[in-house]
Amino acid sequence: MGKKDQKLTSKPIAFCAMMAALGTVIMLTGGLIPVLTYCSPLIASFLLIPVLDQHGKEKAWMVWAVTSALSLLVGVDKEASFFYLFLGWYPILKPFLDIIPSRILRFAGKLLLFSAAIGAMYALILFVFQIGDIMESFSPLLWVNLLFFAGLVAVMLLYDRLLVGVWITYFRRFRRNTSSKP
Repeated sequence: MGKKDQKLTSKPIAFCAMMAALGTVIMLTGGLIPVLTYCSPLIASFLLIPVLDQHGKEKAWMVWAVTSALSLLVGVDKEASFFYLFLGWYPILKPFLDIIPSRILRFAGKLLLFSAAIGAMYALILFVFQIGDIMESFSPLLWVNLLFFAGLVAVMLLYDRLLVGVWITYFRRFRRNTSSKP
């Protein structure tokens, strides 16, 4: 491998490694401040936007996988780590979901995707891993848990809208002076 080939491959690897490390640090803050349990995974997933834009979806998936694995291994807040594992990939899929021409089908697809991901995450946490701290936080009343679930789905739908603003800000502030892509 020549120096030119090495330079072409080392820059994306270094950039992606830095994004994965920064994402892991953001995920670790979820264990320090309890309110960040649901915020830190969403903020960490914003880091996938420049990776996706500059290096493609394959590298973005790798950054998501590395950040997920590291946050599960070293993270204190396992609920936040599972939240990132089950929903942190959403910025990678969002451009493909937004192509759906029908607004109703697009909304229904996102709603179904969020509901399935959150349901699978909590089913795994409660019935397979049985993480005590998380199990204790659930109410014995079914309607309270359903209300919590609906609130999470509503937050994810708001997150979907927020991602649009983050994409626009990213392109205006960071891609304005670059000519790597149109």
